[in-house]
Amino acid sequence: MYHPDGEKLLNRLANVTKFADFNEKEIIHFLKNHSVEGIILRAPAQITPAILDACKNVKAISGAGVGLDNIDVAYATEKGIKVLHAPKLNSQATAEHTLSLILATMKNLVAFHQETKQGNYNYRDGKYTLEVHKKKLGLIGFGTIAQKVAKIMKLGFDMDVTAYVRTIKPERQENADTIGVELTKSMEKVFRESDVISLHIPLTDETYELIDRKYFNLMKQSAVLINTSRGGIIHEKDLADALKKKQFLRAGMDVF
Repeated sequence: MYHPDGEKLLNRLANVTKFADFNEKEIIHFLKNHSVEGIILRAPAQITPAILDACKNVKAISGAGVGLDNIDVAYATEKGIKVLHAPKLNSQATAEHTLSLILATMKNLVAFHQETKQGNYNYRDGKYTLEVHKKKLGLIGFGTIAQKVAKIMKLGFDMDVTAYVRTIKPERQENADTIGVELTKSMEKVFRESDVISLHIPLTDETYELIDRKYFNLMKQSAVLINTSRGGIIHEKDLADALKKKQFLRAGMDVF
């Protein structure tokens, strides 16, 4: 899960113990019996209150990616332990992956590929794909990744881009104006009007299962939904029901 070069550097600079699997009891036992000053983790590992209670000498905890939903940040802060993450580390890769999922869903790539492998060349007859060009892209969130996606789709496909944000701050508005993105504080507007909806918000208590049947009911039947953020922000049963009922066309999921 970690880059080999990073591990080599870390092992040169520190005495490192690596856990191949996340076992809360095993980690707590290790923390109680060793002087540990720092912890690095990746999902599905978590930093729970019980683990934090065992952190006698830990000065800092760092996630190796963008999200902090697997670290109890509030409790760590209460204990005086610094929490770090890498918010821009994989932004370009994630933006490009978002683009690949948009194209795959709009072009029905997976189904065509599967049928072709089985020799069913007639599967394509009467089945039309959708062009991305000049369609309307709706972004939920407008952070680093969403802004990269907006720029790619705006410049590469001449898409009309709208982004939902909770607050429209001057810096955010300036970034939107530079790319040519409309900002809105109405998530309903994004789901109702967009041909492609791409999710780019963190997983928090407020966003857990936020995207549910209320929003699926607003979508165009020809629209697609993309999620490269966190699986927990979508109510998965509502998503499955909406797809079965053909309320919208397809979903491209990188996360569950």
